Amino acid sequence: MVKKRGSSAWRALGLMTNIGITLAASVLIGYYIGYYLDQWIFHKTGYVMTMIFSLFGVAAGFRTVFRMLKSLDNNSDADGGNKE
Repeated sequence: MVKKRGSSAWRALGLMTNIGITLAASVLIGYYIGYYLDQWIFHKTGYVMTMIFSLFGVAAGFRTVFRMLKSLDNNSDADGGNKE
């Protein structure tokens, strides 16, 4: 089966976009969870939970990106790795 050359470029662009959105969303979700916990627990005087959950968001984002790249690598190995 012959694939078009442009499809790999669109696939790469989609992957890069997905990585950016995933990282940004993970950090923002972690930040807002920490922010609201700080509001609830420390009553606007602390930022401990904001920092902790922001770091959790960064870690979760990188973990998800590595999983996406690993599955992409596994899919390319399953296809035989033929590059035309």
